[in-house]
Amino acid sequence: MKNPRGRPRKFDPDVALNKAMLVFWQRGLSATSLDDLSLAMEMNRPSIYNAFGNKEAIYRAAFAQFCRQMERGFDQTLNVETDLRKGLIKFYDQAIRLYCSGELALGCLVMCTAPVEVSVHPEVKEDLKVLIALIDKKLELRVKDAIRYGDFPADSDPKLTAQLIQGVLHSLAIRARAQEPQSSLKKLARFAVSCLPS
Repeated sequence: MKNPRGRPRKFDPDVALNKAMLVFWQRGLSATSLDDLSLAMEMNRPSIYNAFGNKEAIYRAAFAQFCRQMERGFDQTLNVETDLRKGLIKFYDQAIRLYCSGELALGCLVMCTAPVEVSVHPEVKEDLKVLIALIDKKLELRVKDAIRYGDFPADSDPKLTAQLIQGVLHSLAIRARAQEPQSSLKKLARFAVSCLPS
C-alpha cells in the first residue's frame, strides 16, 4: 500500500501494533505515554497518529489483535479436541504459556490491563464487555456440544458452566501476573477441570 504521495510505507502495521501491544501489556493504557509507544514502535508521533490515531485507539487496536489471537487459541484446543475436559486442559495450558511468556510473566493483556481503565475509558469498557460475552458464548456452545454427544451431564447449565470456565481463566491470568510459577497454574487448571460435573 502506498501513502498519498506515492511512496511505499516504511513500516508493517501489524509489527508496529504488536510492539505497542507489548508496551500496553507491561504498563497498561494510562501509564503508557506516546513517547513509550514512539520508542517501541520505532515511529514518530505524527506517523503514529496517521496510522493508528490516539493512544486509546492504539490500545483498542492492540486489544482487538490480542482477541483474534485468543480466538485462534479456541480453534487449536477446545474446538479440535472431542473430549471437553482434555480440550479445556489444552486450552488452559496454552493460555498459561502465553501468560508466562517473556522474561516477566504478564498474565493476560486484556484481563490484566482493561478492567482498571473502564471507569475512565467507556469504549474500553464496552470492548471488555463484548469480549467477556464472546468467550462466554463460545464456551457455552462447546459445553452444549459436549452435552449433546454425551460427554457432559445432561442436567448441567451450559451458561453458568461457561462462566465458571472463563472465571478460572481470569484467575490464571492474575496469578501469572503475580508471578506464580507455571507448575502451580497448571495444577490449579487441572483441579478446576476435575471439579466439573461428570
